[in-house]
Amino acid sequence: MIDNAKTAELYELIRLIRPVHRRLARAVEAKLVGTGLSVGMRAVMEFLGKAGATSVPDIGRALFLARQQIQLLVNDLEKLELIKRHPNPAHKRSPLFALTDSGRAQFGEIRASEDADIALVGQRFSSEEIAAAQKVVCAMLDHFAEFEDDPNRPRGLE
Repeated sequence: MIDNAKTAELYELIRLIRPVHRRLARAVEAKLVGTGLSVGMRAVMEFLGKAGATSVPDIGRALFLARQQIQLLVNDLEKLELIKRHPNPAHKRSPLFALTDSGRAQFGEIRASEDADIALVGQRFSSEEIAAAQKVVCAMLDHFAEFEDDPNRPRGLE
């Protein structure tokens, strides 16, 4: 049996996700002004900071972006000396990329700045409320998992 009130509440949450995502992307972009970094470059840096040395195709699969898009971002980050290429023992023609010390330091500064804003929002909620929100979002991700892009062939939403 469908609980109409609960369904309406969840639908309202779903309806809010897109504008929240857009505003968060714009906030991240604003924090990057003057750094020479784009939101995409920041995403690659974040991934490399967590995953360590990774190939362009693997970064693309993880971020659900085409290899060509990732290659452009990697090229730009390499020019800025924020990442460095390393030999890939598993594949001679696909090097691994990792953050440089400078890249780790710059990404740390970016995250610290972002955390300051996140902490302000966090003051409005208890830990239990945040955990409940995470539980709801994770449940929606799980329920709609069949609609995930093939990481080898990501599709646009247009």
